Amino acid sequence: MDNDRLQELLASMTLKEKFGQLSQITGELYVGHVDDEMVETGPAYPRHILDEETLYTIGSVIGASSAKMTNRIQEEYLKRSRLKIPLLFMHDAIHGYKTIFPIPLGLSCSWDDRIAERVAEETASELRAAGIHVNFSPMTDLVRDARWGRVMESFGEDHYLSGNLGRAMIRGYQKIRDGQISPAGVAACLKHFAAYGAGIAGKDYNTVDMSMREFYEYYVKSYEIALQARPKFVMSSFNSFNGVPVTSSPEMLREILRRQYGFEDLVISDWGAVSELQRHRVARDGREAAELALGAGVDIEMVSTHYLEHYEAIIEKRPELLKDVDAAVLKVLRLKNELGLFENPFADEAAEDAVLLNSASLALAEEAGIRSCVLLKNENETLPLRPEHRNVVLVGPYARTLELLGNWACKGSFGDVVTLEEGLRQADGSMSVAAFDKLEDCPEDLLARCDYFVVTVGEHWGRSGEGHSSVKLELEEEQKRLIRAVKDTGRPYACVCFSGRPLALQDIIGDMPALLWCWYPGTMAGSAVAKLLTGQATPSGKLTMSFPRDSAQTPIYYNEFSTGRPANASSYSSRYQDCDIGPLFPFGHGLNYAGSTYSDFAVSSCLITENEDVKVTFRIHNPSRYDYSEIVILYIEDAVSRVVRPVREMKAYRVVPVPAKGSVNVEMSVSLEDLKYLDADLRRTVEPGEFRIYVNDLERPVFTIEH
Repeated sequence: MDNDRLQELLASMTLKEKFGQLSQITGELYVGHVDDEMVETGPAYPRHILDEETLYTIGSVIGASSAKMTNRIQEEYLKRSRLKIPLLFMHDAIHGYKTIFPIPLGLSCSWDDRIAERVAEETASELRAAGIHVNFSPMTDLVRDARWGRVMESFGEDHYLSGNLGRAMIRGYQKIRDGQISPAGVAACLKHFAAYGAGIAGKDYNTVDMSMREFYEYYVKSYEIALQARPKFVMSSFNSFNGVPVTSSPEMLREILRRQYGFEDLVISDWGAVSELQRHRVARDGREAAELALGAGVDIEMVSTHYLEHYEAIIEKRPELLKDVDAAVLKVLRLKNELGLFENPFADEAAEDAVLLNSASLALAEEAGIRSCVLLKNENETLPLRPEHRNVVLVGPYARTLELLGNWACKGSFGDVVTLEEGLRQADGSMSVAAFDKLEDCPEDLLARCDYFVVTVGEHWGRSGEGHSSVKLELEEEQKRLIRAVKDTGRPYACVCFSGRPLALQDIIGDMPALLWCWYPGTMAGSAVAKLLTGQATPSGKLTMSFPRDSAQTPIYYNEFSTGRPANASSYSSRYQDCDIGPLFPFGHGLNYAGSTYSDFAVSSCLITENEDVKVTFRIHNPSRYDYSEIVILYIEDAVSRVVRPVREMKAYRVVPVPAKGSVNVEMSVSLEDLKYLDADLRRTVEPGEFRIYVNDLERPVFTIEH
């Protein structure tokens, strides 16, 4: 359908039909029941609003899945819709649809844009096969507080990495070809704009209160970078920001998102967020809530119906908003046209099974799982298992469980998961593997033959995710007792942890000779982890979020501001008197089996100018039998500046394939733009002076340059 016909369609719409296109509901009202292929988690809709006429003006449905179900709803809708405008179906496939990949926080530990893009491509193919057109992903909210349950959906504590991975996933979801979303692509929705990850005390949905300098320099940067991939949607955030709910903030949505960052497509509210303006106490009733949201620039109201209930009164009071309404409706129509829905609104039910859980997706899920795991500790090369370790006992709550998908697993099924027990048996058929939830369940004769224990611990997947903020981040006492009981056997052992967030391990880390952090790896969890445990692959991931020593140490992050009394042995410094200084495991930490070394550092110039970047070169040597990907992180430190700066800032990173028994040369650049920052008046500036360059966790700078 060409643009002229779309304009004609818009002109033929009643005001109710226009606001219908800007409203989203769940799908049960069209088919009369809910089954495994549809969620019904929204509010009870007011029947006088969603009457027979209004119900068939709606623009989109959330939560329905499977080609059969989306087709059934679409068919019922189009039968009774006056204008026959097809529905958009939307879903939350946060780390996969049916094939489940590592949780985003885990995936970010690969530091690999291409892995992220490929995961999004496979997810989009499965979504589209199921009749779903829009995915509420990626989430690039910057996070610094592990108490917040939704850290599992994030890419960690650095804005630059978060933005890059978000941009890569948008490219993967949308699969733009010749300027259009491809037939196997879906519209991406960047979320949650803005600063949702900065809720006070790590509580979900909580207030955000920060300086505009911190906001522009860090929290909004990740969205700014991701927006370069031009997602079709941006979701506004639940939180208030400096006293104004984002859902009703023209400054946030019109001035910053649209005018400053040039976003031209659709803004959708979060679930019920328009209605929640009444609970924020900035709106007296539903009419005021709808007027505030519409005036702020929220195009589509998700799962509440105030737009539909009050549109006549709003437009009568503020007729200038009709121009915005028409513009938003036209964007909806254009997206439906771009997705080919006017020509073919239905999914191919016969083809769906061939796409879901296909072999390529499963292979990628295993690869992503391997790349996401982080080896946090490995005393005396406890890992990998050695040839003499023939009789292995897995013990703990994750030894046999299928529940390794993590939260927000969309349509993933536990029945499709490869368990750790199964994965180890597949990895080495000559190995005897036994698995038990508790050590006391293991028979005495098996214990007597045991060569090696793998102790599985962590935080249950249901304790992270939306609405799952926690005060305590420590392991359960029962799990600590398990680790110490295994230690008392005198047999070699390693710990494997599954979690949706960093945990506080200060009181147990001394009893862990080796610790492999697996996050929640997804459908192929057992296969991925087993290959790392048996040495068929080496861990290569590095942390993207710092691990506190104690729960009360949060929020904690690597690029904290310098202080006049930096932490030291004195009580009169910026430290806790009852906790060691710094995180237990810092941002960027990650070990491997390769024993790689860095050498031959060189710099192209000790002076950086507007016309000439400084190039840092060095060599990585891999003496091991492993081909692997080394993650190289480059930081700067501004020696003296007019305003307080972070102790370190990441400015570049590379994922470098290093062959076994081989060496590679690496070049990284620092530009004048990398040295700029926002001053006290929010002006981007750079000063003459000294800048120190660090690589990875080196305590001393590899070079000092000047501008």
